[in-house]
Amino acid sequence: MIHRFHHFVERPRPFKRFLRRPEPAERYLVRTDDGVQLHLRRVRRPGARRGVAVMLLHGLAANHQGFHFSPDLSLARWLADRGHDVWLPELRGHGESRPHRFDWSLEDYLTLDLPAILEGVQRYSSADGVQWVGHSMGGILLMAYGMLYPESPVERGVAVGSALDYKVGGSGFETLLAIRPVLQRMTAIPYGTLIHLLSPAFGRGLDALEVFNAWPSNIDPLVSRELHARCFHTIPVSLLRSLATTFDPEGLRLRSGFRLVEEADRIAFPIHLIGGSRDAQVHPQAVEHTAGLIGGNATVEIRGPDLGDRDHYGHWDLLVGRRVSAEIWPQIADFLETS
Repeated sequence: MIHRFHHFVERPRPFKRFLRRPEPAERYLVRTDDGVQLHLRRVRRPGARRGVAVMLLHGLAANHQGFHFSPDLSLARWLADRGHDVWLPELRGHGESRPHRFDWSLEDYLTLDLPAILEGVQRYSSADGVQWVGHSMGGILLMAYGMLYPESPVERGVAVGSALDYKVGGSGFETLLAIRPVLQRMTAIPYGTLIHLLSPAFGRGLDALEVFNAWPSNIDPLVSRELHARCFHTIPVSLLRSLATTFDPEGLRLRSGFRLVEEADRIAFPIHLIGGSRDAQVHPQAVEHTAGLIGGNATVEIRGPDLGDRDHYGHWDLLVGRRVSAEIWPQIADFLETS
């Protein structure tokens, strides 16, 4: 039954014919220890730097397309043009990486998916080290991985729109706490299908609808519609339960009891946190608080008018906003290219 449900929630794509696609990427596969096949894409140019690979990891319910969105809006291609060997993995249940069932949590990403992905990236690229850029949950996983595996090949990281304690400053996700009893009775939420069906309404002045994912004036209307039409997937309730622990008094924790807030200063590599001045999911105060928890290895910037940007930034416009190629991407590249 779960298998049939999975196909029901992922297949409807009535607006697919209107969507632009970026240039094709090389395709690779890795398999986790529990048998899940994960998809990786690679974007590179002849003469790409050897020795270090750059991994761009998506967030909750998302896929690789936020980093490789269209021919003129692709952080992956932009970094490749600067000489980087860029990798775009998709975790289980995201994009083309199909799960066996909807019952995974953050710990499954950290102990099963990411070790297989990092090993695959190193093997296929012959890279000694990996630089990791994570958006939203992808940044949380970056930080958690650094705490759990201090000897990992991760050399440097960028967390975009990510924090370890979402209570700080408040978050739009807090509304989920009110429906926790309902969620306990469900296996998965068909978020991808629901947001896809709503996608034609985005970019048409419905700011109350749009602000959760992006600051409306800082994202092109067509980009907003395409983003919601093709970049999201089903969310297992088991994963939401593990992420909801960020609102508990002692903060985000794994099934093992490992508490990320308490262990944040174990991150040994340099990490740069980028927040949006009007991010409705991750308050800028939460981003700054997380940098403080990590300590000396962390730097932080909150993008918006205070830093000279032409507009405020929300959550997804940190990846696909109107001026990211001039305001955000160079900051990411500068950090990655710092020796």
